Amino acid sequence: MYAQLLKSLEEFILPNWQSAVGAVVALVAGITMLRQRRRQSNIFAWIFFILVFPLIGTFAFLTFGGRKHRRIAETKRDINRLAGILSEDDSDGNDGDDTPAPRSAAPPAPLGGNSVKLLDDPDGTAMWHALCAEIAAARRTIHITTYLLGHGEVGRAVIRLLAARAREGVHVRLLADAVGSLSMRWGLCRPLIEAGGQVRRFMPVFPFGPLSRRGSANLRNHRKIAVFDGCRAIIGGQNLSTDYTGPTRNPKRFRDFSVLIQGPAVAGLTRIFLSDWCFASGESPELYKEQLRYDPPPAGEVRVEIVSGGPDVPGDPLWEHFVTQIQEARRKITIITPYLVPDEVLFRVLLAKVRAGRKVRLILPKRSDHPFLDLARRPYLRTLHKAGAEIMLYEKSMLHGKLFLIDSSTAVVGSANLDMRSLFVNFEAAAFIYSPSAVRPFRKLVHELQKDCVSYAASPLVRLDWKNRILESLAHLIGPLL
Repeated sequence: MYAQLLKSLEEFILPNWQSAVGAVVALVAGITMLRQRRRQSNIFAWIFFILVFPLIGTFAFLTFGGRKHRRIAETKRDINRLAGILSEDDSDGNDGDDTPAPRSAAPPAPLGGNSVKLLDDPDGTAMWHALCAEIAAARRTIHITTYLLGHGEVGRAVIRLLAARAREGVHVRLLADAVGSLSMRWGLCRPLIEAGGQVRRFMPVFPFGPLSRRGSANLRNHRKIAVFDGCRAIIGGQNLSTDYTGPTRNPKRFRDFSVLIQGPAVAGLTRIFLSDWCFASGESPELYKEQLRYDPPPAGEVRVEIVSGGPDVPGDPLWEHFVTQIQEARRKITIITPYLVPDEVLFRVLLAKVRAGRKVRLILPKRSDHPFLDLARRPYLRTLHKAGAEIMLYEKSMLHGKLFLIDSSTAVVGSANLDMRSLFVNFEAAAFIYSPSAVRPFRKLVHELQKDCVSYAASPLVRLDWKNRILESLAHLIGPLL
């Protein structure tokens, strides 16, 4: 019997060991993802990828396959929960069963009393000038999270500005994603550290060194947030790099935009930043109790809701908000996004709105900086186009902005793209703005963008030959992994 087993091993398994490994890993991966209650499309995509490319697929799954690495996610959620509890004002003396539920139990409700200013221009200089002005005006704290901190002119200028304020006694904290800022030389940040500022890397792949505590190749902090004195904040899609913003015009710069918010809603962004900071630094939110409880004074009349998404929040609140906004749209929906690879539910809800006669308009880059994602989006575009959606392709430069407009009364600006990695894996944040008057500048922005767009119906993308069909099908099949 043993001889027969050894002979079978020699004749079949050893010559096909890669396939055998792939089959075992695919089985383990499938069981693991079923326990995690993943979407079927995600499970099938991973199994297909592992079976077709056993070694590459196995490495990719072990490195990137965990949507919410349990231990890391639980640690981050614990920090969020404590930050939520600390942000509650217990000065009224309530205790026992009469104590209200902490804010961490659910996403915060929309808060009134805010002002919102769109930071947009074709060259990305508006966000730069606003950032510099806010850094100069801050008196107590400057908290900045960025996915990409460039080592060029813009990155060096940001560090110089922050270092100058740190030397004047302002508490400066800079948090950069370790993968997004992988090419960043840490010598770049030395002037800020020597001036008394603090710098941390978020979730390095290899957690070595004093600035690195927890590591993951899959879970990325894609948020772009800057909070000043706890009462003013910039949020959007622009990284701190020459490709996104800067003091001078640059024709190669990505088309992007952000918003400046002042008022009570900024407390939500403070809480997001401090939770991320404590996770990356190992500090306790208890150290920031006063900042977490700070209630910014009213600065306007706009209602704003801050929503975060990622492994540190229960469920998928950002995705749920997007689905709800689309479902509740009565007349028209405008979506600006660089990448369109939605999950099945979000896509079907959007398609249903088109077929129900609502005006659905998509503005996308003609060519993004991720060609594979451009292939993966094609089946979605073709289906939506046939159903009657208006699809515009921006061709002046790379369109990197993210914007939802619903019925001319709601605008959503933040860091989240309309792809599954952004919606279900990355740490993201968005501001939901509920005010027709505040939405008016965003409508103007859409009008300006359309001047540099070509219709999808008139573009080569509408044609489909056999080569593109094969590539498109492959990209669409692997799309749930992107």
